[in-house]
Amino acid sequence: MAYDLFAESNPAFGTFGLVGFCQKYHAVSKRSPELALAYLALPLALSDDLETSFEETAATTGLLSWLNRYPDVRLGLGARLDASKDIVSAAVRFGLSTKALSFNSDGTICLGTRKAPKAPIADLPEKPKRAVKRAERLGTWMGKAGSAGTIFSAFGVTP
Repeated sequence: MAYDLFAESNPAFGTFGLVGFCQKYHAVSKRSPELALAYLALPLALSDDLETSFEETAATTGLLSWLNRYPDVRLGLGARLDASKDIVSAAVRFGLSTKALSFNSDGTICLGTRKAPKAPIADLPEKPKRAVKRAERLGTWMGKAGSAGTIFSAFGVTP
């Protein structure tokens, strides 16, 4: 099975990306991300076509600077998010069932009681490793960017 198909449809791999996203989000904001952000962050992280925009930035770049430098990230975003809803939902369900992720009573998602292993990231092939790193980078950027409403607004996504 090709990596792209496997990575984008494998709930365990999606959970791995969400765990990295949540860890970095919490590390910079000291709070958990709203569940809705998973439906934005994971599709972006799994998108190899955005790799160049991530390679040319750093964790200190920030979400708004990234979006200003690469406005084409927003092109086709609605279709990308619609196409990935089931993938993200499956990753969240898998994460909850394995206790890698948990819900808070305020509608946020956080790390569960099962700790994610650190070593496997280094052992992954290059493409999946980059996808996890993109999820972590988005966690850092979104954790510093403010509320979920502010983040969705920056992407041009309206309710």
